[in-house]
Amino acid sequence: MEKLTTEDYVAKIANATPLQLVIITYELILKYLDDATECIDDEKKFEFNLEKSRAFLDDLKNSLDMSYDISKNLMSLYNYVSQQMSYYTFNKKAEHADEIKKVINELLDGWKAIENEEKDKTPIMENTQQLYAGLTYDKSGKLSEYVETDSKRGFKA
Repeated sequence: MEKLTTEDYVAKIANATPLQLVIITYELILKYLDDATECIDDEKKFEFNLEKSRAFLDDLKNSLDMSYDISKNLMSLYNYVSQQMSYYTFNKKAEHADEIKKVINELLDGWKAIENEEKDKTPIMENTQQLYAGLTYDKSGKLSEYVETDSKRGFKA
């Protein structure tokens, strides 16, 4: 998975459909899990990243509509992943991180397949600001940042 910055995720979220938000949430779970694994020897950073990953998992759990059977199945999978996160927090064995990644990647692949069939690709946030950014040189030869924005921004009332 490519490394995206916070700004990249903000841009993706601003232009996302509801289905794409679910996909982004799975990607963020994996991102923070990878970040936790990278700093496994630094207890504070490890726990911070694993808690971020768990928070996104909790968002998925809280958004389920339990009146559907699929939601009950997803809840079981999310609870299993949460259990593996707890095991990983306490014993830091790679097998738990691998199991989390396996389940989340399977779910992510399923949601991406559904996204390919999605008909309504209207972003949730309408009339959001479009950003065009780059680096330019000013008259004195100094490198400066250039940001062009759209003046018609904000939410429609």
